[in-house]
Formats: sequence, C-alpha cells, structure tokens
Amino acid sequence: MKNLNWILAALLILVAIGISALVVYITTTRTLTPVESILWQILVFAFGLAGSFIFGRQSAKEAAKEMIKPHARSAFRRLVSLYESLSRASTAIQLTENSESSEDIRVTIAKLDAIVTEQLNTADDALEDWRDIVPEDVEELKQKLESKIQGGIDSDSNPTNSR
Repeated sequence: MKNLNWILAALLILVAIGISALVVYITTTRTLTPVESILWQILVFAFGLAGSFIFGRQSAKEAAKEMIKPHARSAFRRLVSLYESLSRASTAIQLTENSESSEDIRVTIAKLDAIVTEQLNTADDALEDWRDIVPEDVEELKQKLESKIQGGIDSDSNPTNSR
C-alpha cells in the first residue's frame, strides 16, 4: 500500500509534466484560445496538486515515524523486559502448580496465575499499541516469545529432560 502511494504520486506528477509539455508543443504550432489555456492550466494544476499532496503526505508520515522511533525504542525495550519477566513468572507458576499437592499452595498459585495472565494481557495490549510505531520489532518480539514459550512447553512435557 505504501509503495502504491509513492507510485501514484509519481505518476500524477509525471502526468502534470506531460500535460505541460503537450501545452508547450501545441502553443508552438498555434495560438491557444483563453478557454483552452485555462483548461490546460486547470489540468496541470489538478494533477500536480494531487501528486504533490500524496507525495507530501507520505513524506510527512515517514519523517514522523523516523523522528519518533529513537524515543520509542527505550520504552519499547522496557516493555519487552516486562513481558519476558512476566512470561517466566507464568511458566514458574505453572510448574509449581503441577508439582505441589498442598491445597493452600494451589489456591495461591491460581491467584498468582490469574494476576500474571492479566498482566500478560495488558502487555499484549501495549504491544498492539506499539505495532503502529515499530511494527517490525513487535512482530519479531512476538515470534521470539512464541518460540520461547513453545520451547518451554516442549521441555516441560519431557520428563527425561534434566535442568
């Protein structure tokens, strides 16, 4: 979609330049009437303005994105650290819940699991907010965390795995 906007802007500007060249050619062969002159000017203006508007909008979006990235990266790293920490806590709670038999400990672990799950959901929401600013980093993080979680589940389900 982004490349399509750049192509459309360039095409509109090229059409405006082409119309201008056509007008110059026509005026060398004959004199334009005032109505023809105005119509040609309107066409050149419309195509040039539309192309410039699209090009300017895309350029402004790119510039804003590049300006905010350095400021967002540090906050994003803190979010990543929080997310990984909560994931480790959740895994530890699940392991403790499966290995203990005391009812009080199970209730406590269930409560902690609910809290951690809520915090993970909040972190997921925050990541979705970050997706607008740094979508590549968010996607990379999600893939890393899914592989870590899957790796943790695989190693946890293997009783011969020594730690």
